[in-house]
Amino acid sequence: MSFNSATSKAKARATVTKLFEDVLPGTTLLPLKKVKVTDASAFALEARKHRQSKEEVRKKNKLVRARQNREINKRLEKDKKFQKLVRYNVIKSHKNGQAAAPEGEQKYLKKLIKKNSNALRRFADVNDPEIQEEIAELQKEIINMKNEKFDRAKDRKLDAKLLAFNEKIKSGLLTYPGLTPGLAPVGLDDESDEEEDDD
Repeated sequence: MSFNSATSKAKARATVTKLFEDVLPGTTLLPLKKVKVTDASAFALEARKHRQSKEEVRKKNKLVRARQNREINKRLEKDKKFQKLVRYNVIKSHKNGQAAAPEGEQKYLKKLIKKNSNALRRFADVNDPEIQEEIAELQKEIINMKNEKFDRAKDRKLDAKLLAFNEKIKSGLLTYPGLTPGLAPVGLDDESDEEEDDD
């Protein structure tokens, strides 16, 4: 029998020796030498040991993908929280500067207020007196903030209307008949002057 390599010859000899030892105890052909196993043959041996069906491979791949998806979702959630924090800080800085918030920020603030007020309502069923006090304080603070915002907006609108009216009068766009400076209104008699003369 011819062998392609010394390794295959050593493996065949080891197998025959093992067979003889099992069948005929106490007999050995040759003392067993340590056979060097190459990396490739070790890998092939491991692959044979761990042969898996297509279904097992599919399950493992599915588990690996699920784990990767969880990690990606965690990272995305962390990024989303960071973005929300940054956006909140920008809006907060605008509020502190008393600058008018852009349309997008106003929508975001309304959405945030609605979300937080719903969360407060959900927690309103708690029977703890300390939490009830905190909820009441937060509600008062929110109401005060809304009233303050409404009052400021109302004042700005009134100021803008008054300024626009005064500008129209100064430019001459608005005039009132009969109110000519230095002349009496049309249609009035001089009766009031006659009464003064009689006194």
